[in-house]
Amino acid sequence: MGEKRIVSEIALQELINDVEGIVSSKVKLDDKGSPIEMHALADKSRNAKQIVRDIQSAVMARFDLEIDHRIISIAQLSCDSIVHKGSRIVFKGMEIGNKGLDLEVKIFLSHKDKDFCGHHKGINTTSSIKRTIAQATLKAVSNFMNIGDTFVVEDVGTLAIAKTNVVIVAVTYVDRSGEQLFIGSSMNLGDVKEAVVKATLDAVNRRITKLIGG
Repeated sequence: MGEKRIVSEIALQELINDVEGIVSSKVKLDDKGSPIEMHALADKSRNAKQIVRDIQSAVMARFDLEIDHRIISIAQLSCDSIVHKGSRIVFKGMEIGNKGLDLEVKIFLSHKDKDFCGHHKGINTTSSIKRTIAQATLKAVSNFMNIGDTFVVEDVGTLAIAKTNVVIVAVTYVDRSGEQLFIGSSMNLGDVKEAVVKATLDAVNRRITKLIGG
């Protein structure tokens, strides 16, 4: 057998959070890097046993790790007590075109059964492309909400933590009451461009859910 794969708590939590019905999660590893506790907060749209099986399957498929169902605990709250994941905006795809130093990014998002797009032009440089992707993502969000340019990308950065690369996006939201700064993050699992989109959405999703009445 090969060496046992070591996976970070952040990587496991992000995967678990993508399981249908899960709102948030917390994973604890022992000193050898093995999962010993998995706690998840879920809505009541699905049976807890099915959620546990889905978590086991997802971890096995992504990380080739077998998880004992006994270390997984599921707490389910009523729909009124949590923000539904189903009401959140999700990433569908992107198109990137460039000609010399000219760059154009199109981002495709979805909310429930409705798809929408946003695009933004920038300069075709390594430092600029991430900001252009983030701004195109915010344009798509604004187009869905039928509002003006109320979101501004302040900064896009990366952070190495727990042997994992994380993309961080800072977004300013402007309305009549003033300015608010939102911070979002997403693990870079091999596609930094997609991680920028997801980090941008992470920054604004809860705010957008409130505005649209989720």
